[in-house]
Amino acid sequence: MMKKRGQMTVWVIIAIVIVAIMIFFLLFRGEVIPTISKNVREDPRAFIDSCVKSNVDEAVNKMLPQGGFIEPEHFKTYNNIKISYLCYNRGSYHTCVNEHPMLLNEIKEEMKKYIEPKVEGCFQDYKAEMEKQNVNVNLEQMKLDVKLGPERINVKIERKTTITKKEESYSLNDFNVEVINPIYDLSRVAMEIANQEAEYCYF
Repeated sequence: MMKKRGQMTVWVIIAIVIVAIMIFFLLFRGEVIPTISKNVREDPRAFIDSCVKSNVDEAVNKMLPQGGFIEPEHFKTYNNIKISYLCYNRGSYHTCVNEHPMLLNEIKEEMKKYIEPKVEGCFQDYKAEMEKQNVNVNLEQMKLDVKLGPERINVKIERKTTITKKEESYSLNDFNVEVINPIYDLSRVAMEIANQEAEYCYF
């Protein structure tokens, strides 16, 4: 009986401590609330993140079937798809010439060129939506960079964005968007195949 009473006492103490922590949190959490209350629609991060991901997916869906390019220059048409040559030769039993030894860099630049005006459109759409709600949005010059890595695409956007509502305002400077996608890994495989064909005439 003494043992059971001791266990019960411990559980009561733990319960009191948990309740005390919850009361403390509720009383003092007001200190960390920002000067301007932001809902999801006023905070551009979620809006820009969703919009950028959509445009990156659109770019990838165009590029992957075509050998990594939006508009291939040297290609073979198959099922109405322009599939780019990565390694090309005119005769049989000869090594081919690697047309794209810097394929990953070309894919990165191709993607950046495609999504940059669309990302600008994301910011303008956000600004227009906020102005309908009497929220002023000031957009400074945008700098965008795309990085490819294993199983992911990173889009880094540097742009000071100031949101003003009545007399209060806050600013954001960086928007980093990560998209899960295998284009880097597939490109590495394609480059290895092209390099083997160019050097040894077989893969």
